[in-house]
Amino acid sequence: MTRHTTNLQRPESLQRALSVDDDVELSISDVCALLDINAHTARYYERAGLLEVPRNHSGHRIYDQKAVARLDFLVRMRTSGMGISELRRYVDLVRVGEATTGQRLQIMLDQRERIVSQLHELELALLTTDYKIAKYGGVPDDDRAPADTSPSSHHQEGDPS
Repeated sequence: MTRHTTNLQRPESLQRALSVDDDVELSISDVCALLDINAHTARYYERAGLLEVPRNHSGHRIYDQKAVARLDFLVRMRTSGMGISELRRYVDLVRVGEATTGQRLQIMLDQRERIVSQLHELELALLTTDYKIAKYGGVPDDDRAPADTSPSSHHQEGDPS
């Protein structure tokens, strides 16, 4: 499989998260707005044992820079299809320390390979979709429906779709 080179810049959401001062503590609603997630998602990762978030004297969660960065990582890995069991394995390895760096690297390499494969499949799906849009008289990225959208107007014999 061909390796895609990537710009090693951090995603914008993570850049914002990491720009939070070390001594700043954010509420769950602040973190959710920052990462564009909902509170249920944030609490889920905590309940799953993947994220440790201390609470203030009133019992409210307080997120520091490290917790925000971890939550962003968890969300991105789940979005890319990494399962909870693999995330647990990864987080457990992180907790063990530097001796597990090689194992964590392998997990990330495997995940990257899955993501590249997903991207390839999505590119093919996009090409197929664009082809069908053009076949029906539309233009990709054009929200307007063609003038005649009746099923018989563009159907060709032998075209099951």
